Amino acid sequence: MIYLKLFLAYLQIGLFSIGGGHASIPVAQSVVVDGQGWLTLEEFTAMITISEMTPGPFGLNSATYVGIKTAGVLGGVISTFAFLIPSFIICTALFLLVKKFRNGRAVNGLMTGIRPAVSGLISSAGVSITILALFGASTLSELKVGFNFNPIALFICAVAFIATGKTKINPVFIILLSGVLGVILYSIF
Repeated sequence: MIYLKLFLAYLQIGLFSIGGGHASIPVAQSVVVDGQGWLTLEEFTAMITISEMTPGPFGLNSATYVGIKTAGVLGGVISTFAFLIPSFIICTALFLLVKKFRNGRAVNGLMTGIRPAVSGLISSAGVSITILALFGASTLSELKVGFNFNPIALFICAVAFIATGKTKINPVFIILLSGVLGVILYSIF
């Protein structure tokens, strides 16, 4: 039964994650954390961090991780396969359509319309992670009730944001340096 649940959950995540790995974060959170309870929000956030540091796209890494954590190696294979099926079918169909109608107004309109939706999905994931990291709340409603502001997390976030924009340092190194900075600052304060 768990294998079927994993298959259907990651089939859904793969189907509705238009725009790539980061766009799948809110959909995955909705299914994995809120819907099934396979991970806590803290575990989900840690998984995002680990997925960013490992090779491969986030969605694929998360499918494998959640599948293995929930149902062993076979669960990892099933959830990964289920996550890839919609992408394969949709990409193949879109390739054939775009190849045939690449100069058409409908195709150009479709591609223009998808961009804001993808930006919104990625922004939503960023806001959720920021609220959790800085305020210790998992939702906006929790934030209104009461929260613990984390100035160290805000400082690390600001340093990482500035380093990303002002330097050509690889984002993986910025993540690692943020971790080191966190160990130092949290051990001092």
